[in-house]
Amino acid sequence: MHTARTIMFKEISTILGTTDVDTSFDEIKGKVIDENLLQKASISGRRKSFAHLKKAYGLDLDIPIFRALRWAWTVSEEGERPLLALLCVLCRDASLRVSASYILTLPIGTFVEKQALSSELERAFPNVYSPAVVESMTKNLLSSWTQSGHLQGFQNKSRAKASSHAGSTVFALYIASLTGLKGRTLFDSLWVRALDATDRELQDSIHLASRRGWLKYHESGGMMEITLIPEIFAGARGL
Repeated sequence: MHTARTIMFKEISTILGTTDVDTSFDEIKGKVIDENLLQKASISGRRKSFAHLKKAYGLDLDIPIFRALRWAWTVSEEGERPLLALLCVLCRDASLRVSASYILTLPIGTFVEKQALSSELERAFPNVYSPAVVESMTKNLLSSWTQSGHLQGFQNKSRAKASSHAGSTVFALYIASLTGLKGRTLFDSLWVRALDATDRELQDSIHLASRRGWLKYHESGGMMEITLIPEIFAGARGL
């Protein structure tokens, strides 16, 4: 999707902020295309925006990750919502995952080298995209990481620390658990690393989530057990 668009945080924020948690895919489609919820200038603009948002987020409660995103959006702090959007799109866009291998390893305050990111894309997708498309992808990816809070600046972007709290931590752990990871290995996942949280911050968020009933946490003798509670993501739909 980053050949043409970014994570479109403003648009997904409008959709999730103005529709109910049980709003169906067809209802969201109607609001975006027929009612012009996103205030696009033309019908073609509405359709293109909806198509990109569908590709990025699914927008369907039958998709477990989108259902979990809707839950996380309702319980999260406003400052961590850009991170929720990025975590979701990381599941669905290969180019964003490739870019993570470069962005997330940059020390805080380090300036981004656009050519380094472009080279990562060219290595990951050899002979797939033209130089012009790679340049466009690089620009869009840098915009996405800026929207999520991992980068700051306009012309010369530098690494910043994203804002994560209990809601985004549970969402990241849930996604990681879908890959088969358990216990401490969850912390090694791309999604937990994308939280930009220190070990202490992760522990604090996990303890808070446990007190709120969003997960079950137990640690003894160096062994950690984290149990996600999928029922909290069910919303109006059963799992």
